[in-house]
Amino acid sequence: MKPLRRADYVIAAVVFVGSLALFLRTTGMGFTRDEGFYFHAASLYIGWFEDLWRNLFAGNLGESFTRENIDQHWSYNPEHPVVMKASFALSHKFFHEILGWMSPSTAWRFPTMITASFLLSGLYLFGRQLAGAWAGIVAVFALLLQPRFFFHAHMACFDVAITAASFWVIYAYWKSFDSRRWAVATGVFFGLALSIKLNAFFLPLILVGHWVILNWREFRLHLRPKTLGGPDDRRGPSFEIPPIPLAFWSMAILGPLLFYALWPRHWFETFQRIRWYMNFHLEHEHYFVNYFGQNLQVPPFPISYPFGMTLFTVPATILLAGLLGSLWYFFDTGQHRRIQSVIRDLRARRLPLPTENADPRGTGWLLVINLIFPIALIAMPNTPIFGGTKHWMPAMPFLALFAGFAVAAAAGAIAPVIVQLLPRWHRLAIAALPLVLTLAVAVPAGVATHQNHPFGTAYYNELIGSYRGAADHRMVRKFWGHSSRQALPFLNEDAPEGASVWIHKILRTAWQVYQEEELARPDLRATSQRASDYALYHQQKAFVFVLLPLWEEYGTMAPVHVVEIQGVPLVSVYRRPAPGELKYPDVWR
Repeated sequence: MKPLRRADYVIAAVVFVGSLALFLRTTGMGFTRDEGFYFHAASLYIGWFEDLWRNLFAGNLGESFTRENIDQHWSYNPEHPVVMKASFALSHKFFHEILGWMSPSTAWRFPTMITASFLLSGLYLFGRQLAGAWAGIVAVFALLLQPRFFFHAHMACFDVAITAASFWVIYAYWKSFDSRRWAVATGVFFGLALSIKLNAFFLPLILVGHWVILNWREFRLHLRPKTLGGPDDRRGPSFEIPPIPLAFWSMAILGPLLFYALWPRHWFETFQRIRWYMNFHLEHEHYFVNYFGQNLQVPPFPISYPFGMTLFTVPATILLAGLLGSLWYFFDTGQHRRIQSVIRDLRARRLPLPTENADPRGTGWLLVINLIFPIALIAMPNTPIFGGTKHWMPAMPFLALFAGFAVAAAAGAIAPVIVQLLPRWHRLAIAALPLVLTLAVAVPAGVATHQNHPFGTAYYNELIGSYRGAADHRMVRKFWGHSSRQALPFLNEDAPEGASVWIHKILRTAWQVYQEEELARPDLRATSQRASDYALYHQQKAFVFVLLPLWEEYGTMAPVHVVEIQGVPLVSVYRRPAPGELKYPDVWR
């Protein structure tokens, strides 16, 4: 492990500030369906903080902690913890209402941008400690420049936040091997993760699995036969385990305490409400997904789904670097020799002999487990898959770390060759080599992220033929309804005053925010399909059942405007023709 210097913390701070500034300058994504719910949740939750402030100065602080007050403000959207939604509420209150620095939507989204920036700065520090500064820098770019991560880093949702919290739990656990303070921090981060999203409940399984792999030789079963009348007559078989890490105790104590303390709704009827929360997700409904033309809505789902989606939605240069980096780390740390030795011993039917462990933290195993586990969890046939890549996003920081290792390893391997080929200029060439390799990984991904913005979940990489290739293979081109924003300029220009619009996948809450921010004209009215003058249709196979009635209702199959990327339609805008303009009156009427 390479020790951190003061300059590393400066670089981490630059990563934090720079990425946050980038996110704030790229807020052109439309509002997702989930964000509509969380905007509304934030508008309800802020009422509790306002009451708390008033009661504090009125000397009635206890009023804010009554069951009636808690249930009044915190009962909406109980299927998810409230830490991020509360942060959306407070951010909106301060940065929009009080200070006026941000638009309503940017203020709601700002906490997610902060968590994404905090994740990226931590990623640099971890990569720096493992393989040097360039490994940390490449890891930052390898995560930031994944188009889907970049998109989610702007959303008032929980996916990037739980990715950040999970990463910091893993990083703190890794640091806790020689630091009690980091052991305590592990428990704090775990409690925050539990208070962000359900994914956190799997973190103990990941860490215990790593601990077992690291110490498996120290697990021993002692069979002590009883001896009548002897000193051992009361002692039977016993099981010996290695010392339990302090970080585990911290997680076991601080995790549940923070989970309880940070969710006011659970202060009353605690066990019943937590049971409802768990059952909601254990019995979660399944939504329609289209995967290589397969209509997936009822389990069992194909095991290949998360692996295939990862293969086709992460930029190819980052995938390649991550694969090479994982192989380099595996062989460079001698893990392959240790595994071969264990296999030989098991084949010979003898207990594997201890081998020298160059890394007592088992860093390679820790990274591999955290890369594979989130993806493998979604690969289970009955796990809901409707959220797509965002549901296994906690794996992506570790893919990014391996990409950083690849650049560090390649630079080290190529340097001796440069000395031989360029004896007079080798110092300059070797100094520039990491930058060249970094650009080779980052530039194609950066171009893809720039071209994909602001369409987010529409991105597919070169391995499937980009957007057109994904459409040809009948993949879901997007979901969540966020591309509606790019259709609004046409509506604003074309629709007559007071026109009515069927908004399809846009929640009324989000539509109201579009109008509040003057992205949609305030006179446009959101109505039903039958009463509408204009209709927004999101190109998603799951919604063909609403398209056919729309064609019949409007008397035409031809949209008047299409939002597209590289020729692939994402949103179609329909305009109800005047009676004499009906294209197929005999068919549709």
